[in-house]
Amino acid sequence: MDEMGVGGRTARARKLARLTQTQLAHKANLSLSLLRKVEQGDRPASPAFIAAVARVLGLNVADLTGQPYIQDRTDTAAHAAIPELRRAIVAFNDEPLAGPTTFEELTDAVDRVREGMRRAHYSELTADLPDAIRGLHMLADDEHSSRHREAIHSTLAYAYSKAMLFAYQYGYLDLAGLAAERCGWAAERSGDPIWPIAAEYNRALVLLSSGAYVGGLRTIERAHTASEQLATTPDLLAVRGALHLRGAILSARALDSDAADSHIQEARGIAAAIGADKYRNYGTGFRPSNVDIHSVAVPVELSDGTTAVARAEQIRLPASVAPSRAGHHWIDVSRAWLLHGDKDRALAGLDQARRIAPELTRNHPQVHETVRVLANARRGTDQLARFAMWANIKI
Repeated sequence: MDEMGVGGRTARARKLARLTQTQLAHKANLSLSLLRKVEQGDRPASPAFIAAVARVLGLNVADLTGQPYIQDRTDTAAHAAIPELRRAIVAFNDEPLAGPTTFEELTDAVDRVREGMRRAHYSELTADLPDAIRGLHMLADDEHSSRHREAIHSTLAYAYSKAMLFAYQYGYLDLAGLAAERCGWAAERSGDPIWPIAAEYNRALVLLSSGAYVGGLRTIERAHTASEQLATTPDLLAVRGALHLRGAILSARALDSDAADSHIQEARGIAAAIGADKYRNYGTGFRPSNVDIHSVAVPVELSDGTTAVARAEQIRLPASVAPSRAGHHWIDVSRAWLLHGDKDRALAGLDQARRIAPELTRNHPQVHETVRVLANARRGTDQLARFAMWANIKI
């Protein structure tokens, strides 16, 4: 069970570094009041706060979040798959293949992974993903498959993008970074000029999660520049829209609200332009509903709960929205209500996220932060205690 939150880990690491609260707040460019509230458990530590403190203290983000949360027996299969996935990414052609071997079989395996990610059933990916990566590499190296090599690399890029997201969701950020780099490698060999741009979208997520916001925004800008050299198609527009959404979150965490709002408006314009057209989004999940989701996430990242809840109240997500997206949205809605001061609705948001995407919810560090702050203010609440027990969070 996760026994300490970000506040406790921050205080412990700060003392080991022999820094006062005033000194750490100054070095991390944080308000002293905010640092004190986080350490006391009265305020959740935002991703931007965590990244700033980690940078000053010479830590990884996961050192403060406590990820991966491997103690929970309900996610044993997913965590147990990580070593096999790591071996598949690092030594993709050095081990015998136990799974499918034809391109059609491997494509089917990647499609199963895609559906598992969409439904946020990450533990279901354990059987297919490592062997899919190995098998695709073996096909790419087979001299008899040269005619299909570009298609193989395109599918491999998609498999690596899913590996990155799987590792990211469970807190294995180093593995996520490696998978993102491999996605870029495969994308360059796919023969599809859009794939390298989509791979930059994936790389920007790794930079976002590590707090490298300047680098992430440069990656987004570089990808946009590359996209402008291509003929405009619905496929390209969808990827460009996704880049704007990632740029919006990066800008928000960098505390640039104007840039974040500009990215949201650009993405909304793209969503309106492509409308109901059929297009390939290269695993980005770009849809009009995803623009709405990000429009709530931006003020949450800016700690503006009032704006976030006002926007959330105007959104009704269609039933077609992937559980992975809807679950993340309700985690953000919960954070918004907590910032707004309504703890009952914050807990209701967590319950909704749990119903939609339990694996995502249980392993999200902001859920852990929200639960701890709620517990600090609401000790003895049975509903909260039940949720904390389910999520394996000690309160």
